[in-house]
Amino acid sequence: MLTYRRDFDEHERLMLLDLIQGILAAVAAGVAPGYFWAKLFVATDDQAELLALSTALSFVLVPATALILTALLGTGVTLAVAVVSVLFVFASGLAAYRVFGPTKVLDEPIVPPPAPAGPLTLTLLAPAFGLAGAALFGLLEGRQVMLPVTLLLLFAAVARLLEARRVETEVTAMGTGEERRWPVARRFLLPVVLLLVLFRGYSGPVLHDWPYLRGGDQFFHAMMANMMLTRGEIEPYAVYPPGLHTLDAVISRFSGLELVELFPVFAPALILLPPLALYTLARLLWGWEYGVAAAALVGLVCNSSFIYLSYQAMYPTLVSAEFLLVMAVGALAGLYARPSLRAALLLALLGSSVALYHPVGSLYTAALFGLVGTLLLPYLLLRERRTGLALLGSFALLGALAIAYAWDTYDLPRTVAGFVSGSGSSAGGEAVSMAVGTQAPLALEHLPQTISHPVLWLGLFGALLLALGGRGGSLPASLARITLLLWCLVMFVGSRTAESGFPERFERDLGIPLALLAAFALAAVVRSIRRSGPSARIVAVSVAALVAGLIGVQAAWNLQGAARPSPRVVLTPEITAAGEWLEAHNTGGNIMVAPRGNQVTGRAMLALSDYFAMEAFTESRIYYNRDLPPYGAEPLLDVLYVIKNPDDGRTRQLLKKYDVRYVVFYKRFGEGTTWDATPVQDWRGHVAQEDLYQVAFENEGVIVLQPRL
Repeated sequence: MLTYRRDFDEHERLMLLDLIQGILAAVAAGVAPGYFWAKLFVATDDQAELLALSTALSFVLVPATALILTALLGTGVTLAVAVVSVLFVFASGLAAYRVFGPTKVLDEPIVPPPAPAGPLTLTLLAPAFGLAGAALFGLLEGRQVMLPVTLLLLFAAVARLLEARRVETEVTAMGTGEERRWPVARRFLLPVVLLLVLFRGYSGPVLHDWPYLRGGDQFFHAMMANMMLTRGEIEPYAVYPPGLHTLDAVISRFSGLELVELFPVFAPALILLPPLALYTLARLLWGWEYGVAAAALVGLVCNSSFIYLSYQAMYPTLVSAEFLLVMAVGALAGLYARPSLRAALLLALLGSSVALYHPVGSLYTAALFGLVGTLLLPYLLLRERRTGLALLGSFALLGALAIAYAWDTYDLPRTVAGFVSGSGSSAGGEAVSMAVGTQAPLALEHLPQTISHPVLWLGLFGALLLALGGRGGSLPASLARITLLLWCLVMFVGSRTAESGFPERFERDLGIPLALLAAFALAAVVRSIRRSGPSARIVAVSVAALVAGLIGVQAAWNLQGAARPSPRVVLTPEITAAGEWLEAHNTGGNIMVAPRGNQVTGRAMLALSDYFAMEAFTESRIYYNRDLPPYGAEPLLDVLYVIKNPDDGRTRQLLKKYDVRYVVFYKRFGEGTTWDATPVQDWRGHVAQEDLYQVAFENEGVIVLQPRL
């Protein structure tokens, strides 16, 4: 378990050792196994693209193989299961690559680059981004600039459409020629961006929090990963796909680190996944320069991935919605450009994998690909039969795989039957009914806080450019443009309605397609410098400098903020010591953990002590009836009853019913934390009942009581 290392040199040595062990294990289990599968599906000399695809396919195939093995053997993820899963995926990919060979290279980007902005367009962009800058620096409120900036960008997109007719013939693809002209930039720009993204992810935990990590959901995921290690299933605990928790279990076996030790060294690296995915997609669509810009915008300027990582520790959401779905959209664009059996299989593997990781990501995928199938597939089957058949076959396999992944997690037969009958009588049906309509959308002016002003407004301009000026290019280019716009539409509409169930997450993940389109819009501004006349070049340089300044300021603020101490650290040495004591005295049964004190959850104590039950929710959260465990409210209310009633007949009955070995209370925390003044449940009444409880462990942060039964 984690320990409070008072000797700094020893702390530093152990931190480095854990980091090396964790990262090597993550690479061995989550990156390397899919390498030859990636080379089979995509022939590329771009190492970043190969890295992204190898990681995505490893995230798909390794946990799927491990789940099959645990089901056949009736065990958890043992070391043997972990080793066999990784070796099988690597060896099968190597064999397939040797037999079938690499696929053909796509010589040029799929979509033509944007025409450079003309003088009128630039004149309209200047006040638009000037207002955005005023909001960024706090000179104006966000709600004051929303409408005028939107209108200015709309007028600029219309102006650019009119001006582009005069310059379209001058526009050439920004592909191989630019790459040959800037070989040094191509080699070093992306690594620099990725290093800065890593700094954003690791700086705060390393400088201030180690060996702890920010974000309360890490304990939720640690508990489920522990269940995969020991039981091979998580269904009794949560209606949740097992993909990331199975992969975490494999990495844990490889590294020898427990999950609460593994997450501090492994989780911050997940922030690299969205930049790698957007780099791959943007490079496929427009060229490598756009890929670098998209990676920088999503990793350094946009806030959505960082919120998932550092504020909430929602790792499966980040992996599914901001990595695997992006890679699946790239596979779809690749199928448009070169329909083949391999392209169809790649799309099916990546698209279905989202269902293995998170239900909200699955909702995004179903909505986006459902619209694509409804709007584009009939036309393709009639006019472009090869592409249509490839897409139809891929979607059919994608659906079959997604159903297989979701079959046990959501109890699909009962879920479907429940929806048909209107009873909703299944864990999956109840989980859906809990979420729909229970979360109100945030106000529109909240968008810049989540996405950032530069990404929001550049992304909106990029979407308008695609919508109003996207008639050039081939059929694959048109299909790709429509898909990108549908992606933005799905995310925006979902963020504006409570009926989506998760409007806040839709809003957050809207930043991913907007960052991609922001790179597209940024190129239109930058290219105007080279293609403008002498008189217009001053305006072009001024607008480009303004936009670059906003991006640079936001990125600098984000990096600076990431390196500061955080009030959202969810562990303290006192809590860790209590968890260690409970683990050392874990002889079975259950523990009851009092409701949390602010950011610290009852799951923290469960995860630290290797127990799986029983956590208490506050009464308001229980009756809110959202995101409750599949076993329902009754056990939660029972825990709350024991916490509130130190000793009566029912309390004794409940302690015996649930085989409770310890009752755990959080105390007040020390000065300097956000929880210092947060009232938590008083334990003194329990301590006073000496005939029923004895103090088994106590420090300044936690008290553990042992029932005398």
